[in-house]
Amino acid sequence: MIRHPDTADAVRRGPGRPKGGQVLASREQLLDAAERVIAEQGPDATMEEIAAAATVTKPILYRTVGDRAALVNALSEAMIDRISTAIGDALTGHTQPREQFEAAVRGYLSAVDADRNLFLFVNAGRQETNELRRLVDRSATLMIELFTAAPGLQTPTTAQTWAYSILGAFQVVTVMWLGSDYSDRNTIAADLTALLWPGIELAGRAD
Repeated sequence: MIRHPDTADAVRRGPGRPKGGQVLASREQLLDAAERVIAEQGPDATMEEIAAAATVTKPILYRTVGDRAALVNALSEAMIDRISTAIGDALTGHTQPREQFEAAVRGYLSAVDADRNLFLFVNAGRQETNELRRLVDRSATLMIELFTAAPGLQTPTTAQTWAYSILGAFQVVTVMWLGSDYSDRNTIAADLTALLWPGIELAGRAD
């Protein structure tokens, strides 16, 4: 979790601020509070619980961060950043395309495993179509780069189609895995690779 100054260090009442000297928190502090509550209480955490954890009123939370959909969007960005970093780290040292793909899957699952409740929270929230499309594009960036470098998948449209399709598969598998822990993440990464990589190779040979 990205650390920010404690809520107690937030700016106190000034002109036009709520009466009673109530502590006000920055957007970053409120997002940190949201992550703490979600991590502790699960993906069903409410806006009321988040406001209470940040020691602000719900109207202040809404004014500073936005409604639940806005909170989901903001935390989705944080989740995507962590997944992208984990995938990039996992790719280090791998040069063969299949190995890179499986390493990327392991990196993805590792990041999700580290922030399980956050992943479930952001994926349970409803997002506007344009916002959802933007977040999917962000999530697909590394996969598109990986596929574009693979033989036979150099065209941007092919790489995008594969990346979006695989993200959809990851999404469903991950949600079911988090709900039951039916296998370990390395086995799931190997299974997903065994399922998806032959299709990628076939597409390469077809071109």
